Amino acid sequence: MKKQPAVFEAIDVSRSYPGVRALRSVNLTLHPGEVTALMGENGAGKSTLIRLIGGLEQPTSGELRIRGEKVELGSAADSQAAGISVVAQEFRLVPQLTVAENIFLGNELTRGGLIRVRETKRRARKLLEQLGLDLDPSRTVETLSVGDQQMVEITRTLSRDAEIIVMDEPSAALNRREVRRLLDLIERLKAQGKAILYVSHRLDEIFEISDNIVVFRDGERVGELRTADTDEPELVELMLGRELQAFEQEPVVAGTEDQPVRFSVRDVSCPKVVEPVNFDVRRGEIVGVAGLVGSGRSEIMQALFGAIPSKGEVRLDDQVVDLRGPTGALKAGIFMLGENRKAEGILPHLSVLENLLISAKNEGEGVVSRAVPRSRRDLATYERLKQELRIKVDSPRQYIGNLSGGNQQKVLFGRAILSGCTVLLLNEPTRGVDVGAKVEIYQLIQRLAEAGVAVVVSSSDTPELVSLVRRCLVLRNGHVVATLTDDDVTEDRILAESVGSASTISAGKDRS
Repeated sequence: MKKQPAVFEAIDVSRSYPGVRALRSVNLTLHPGEVTALMGENGAGKSTLIRLIGGLEQPTSGELRIRGEKVELGSAADSQAAGISVVAQEFRLVPQLTVAENIFLGNELTRGGLIRVRETKRRARKLLEQLGLDLDPSRTVETLSVGDQQMVEITRTLSRDAEIIVMDEPSAALNRREVRRLLDLIERLKAQGKAILYVSHRLDEIFEISDNIVVFRDGERVGELRTADTDEPELVELMLGRELQAFEQEPVVAGTEDQPVRFSVRDVSCPKVVEPVNFDVRRGEIVGVAGLVGSGRSEIMQALFGAIPSKGEVRLDDQVVDLRGPTGALKAGIFMLGENRKAEGILPHLSVLENLLISAKNEGEGVVSRAVPRSRRDLATYERLKQELRIKVDSPRQYIGNLSGGNQQKVLFGRAILSGCTVLLLNEPTRGVDVGAKVEIYQLIQRLAEAGVAVVVSSSDTPELVSLVRRCLVLRNGHVVATLTDDDVTEDRILAESVGSASTISAGKDRS
């Protein structure tokens, strides 16, 4: 089939910041009715290009064209007026407003200065039906699941008649069923002639949904592939500039039965966890926690860190931990990396060095909260962790908010190391992280366990859990419905227990 003329072009586009050249003469072309995947490691320049397309920043050199005409996108409003809609990683919805009101937010249907409520609801219902979505336009967004909120975000693009849709990690917070619905929705948009730029670290999605793949590395475009003509090894090697080192879990020596219990959870319950939870983690052991969105998986992790009210008892090395707040957990030696690093992890107004030091444990001081470097030793610590964790950063004084997601996550792991924690709680540790950084994070988790840290990993990524753990708790509707061990820790078993499918569980047993 002959391609339609390009609807969008980026021609020799560069973008520089003080001391950093984020993009170097990159080119990108989007055609109607096609999905182009934009791939690359964290820090490759993908987010920078998306900001240029969305009008949040402007190119240092080069130009953007829509239907062959040069455009100046000086603001988000300019980008939207040009027919571009960006579906960002962070939702831009107002929780207290209805689905219909959010769909037309900023593009309200008015008459005489008043919003036409009935017409807004009618038009919203029509747009939802076009996309095959069974959502009540009158429901408030705060009552929707994360997956349904994502659908509302995408429906907003139709309300603006966008020809060009940019999707930045749209599946990052979705479960398997919601991802399936998202991909079906993209097929509908593609059939309507939309030009879609799709950014994701999930290779299976890329190979299913895209027509072309453009690869960035270190701010440069290094290749474009027809999806049907390539495979995962070729794509990953082009992204990384090297073959991907496979992650293989070594036999867990430190987590065997002869090791003492380091972290003991007894009768712990909290909001969304209705049945008390009990489990132990031995010194050097990595234990998984699985479950669908809303199962209570995330809440139990927050409770174990003192971030939300809970009942029950937690012991660390047989000492009761005060979990009335995160400060007590930190003092005891428990550290948590939350699932939303922007809201729960990084301090965007501080530098990389300050973010590393904020929970540092110093001799004779215990865990302190500080963000002011005190000595050359602090800078030496920064340089050591930068090399060990392979953090891509130009200066210790660079704002952490300017780093890619994967590098921000590595900084948070560095913070955990400097806290001197003996228990590490990880909630979605590789969300939004590229395939290369993901393997490096797995290796880091393994090294921490080998050093005696008790690790609990909560993840919606079942292959991640299978790679990392030999014991996995599965939650469903606020109950621990299974504790899988050894050969039973498989994708089939975890998924089956999560959804409560007896037939799938039986099939999983037959295959194990």
